[in-house]
Amino acid sequence: MKVNICFIPESFDFSRDQVSLALSIKASSEMINKYFEDDGFISFSKSKDFDCIAATEIFKQPSHLEGGIMMSLLYDANMGKANSLANLNSEQVKDLVDLDIPELDGAWLSLYRFSKLTKHKERNITDDHSLIKFGSDVLINNPRSYNDYAESFVQLYKNLIFLDYPNHKDYQTFNSIRKTEGGYQSFIKGITDCLCFMDQYQIVPNDSQNNISNINAALDFSVTPEGGGKNRRTIAALKRDFLINGITYKNVNCEYHYKLEHVDGANGKGTYYFNRIYFGFFNKINPDKPQIAVAHIGEHL
Repeated sequence: MKVNICFIPESFDFSRDQVSLALSIKASSEMINKYFEDDGFISFSKSKDFDCIAATEIFKQPSHLEGGIMMSLLYDANMGKANSLANLNSEQVKDLVDLDIPELDGAWLSLYRFSKLTKHKERNITDDHSLIKFGSDVLINNPRSYNDYAESFVQLYKNLIFLDYPNHKDYQTFNSIRKTEGGYQSFIKGITDCLCFMDQYQIVPNDSQNNISNINAALDFSVTPEGGGKNRRTIAALKRDFLINGITYKNVNCEYHYKLEHVDGANGKGTYYFNRIYFGFFNKINPDKPQIAVAHIGEHL
């Protein structure tokens, strides 16, 4: 099951002034550009009446809108990547999104910037944060293979860097999900809660301890640096090489880890498990805007 973000005429307020409307269109364009991939986890669509109503609304506002400019902005702004839902008008789309299971053609639907949605408010996508929260919910409620989870994580949590170095002699991928002790399906909410928060977390540059404290305070389980095991490891045991856009960045420290100690919904009780998400703070591309680099999801290392 995938994610489909749907545009309806009410996704935009065409009565606003030209600058405000242009900024609104620009925001939608940037979201599509960031998250859209052919046949990927996240897709975009529009109701069958979107084009007609959008054009009508734009051109009936001559007092403050340059209709041609607005139409050009709208349709040159990645809207061409949004597939038309040929059988559903905007009212039908809203009805579908309001169902307990908003499924259409192998995807769960949500609405872009439709504030009037009264049921399932989490399906109102307004920004990156609401999108990844909705996508995480789709992952939690629709089991899939461990490889499909890994692929979806990479496509959904775009602000994170995931280890993907197929030709590395030792560590090729972050994906050790199938080795999760107790079964990976029992820890998906714990994993997505962690990745969702880290994706949106604003890292404090050059202050790992502060960052670890902040992340630890926000999540259900402990987030710590390497503990007693550090003395039993080689210096480079938890360092990883990352291949990003064809460039190798060596020896990224990924000793920090989120402890997936209990299965989803256990509330800290029952069997203790030694599962981990290992990560580091990556500042080698832009020191002023570091990112979190995810080195491993799965068993304890």
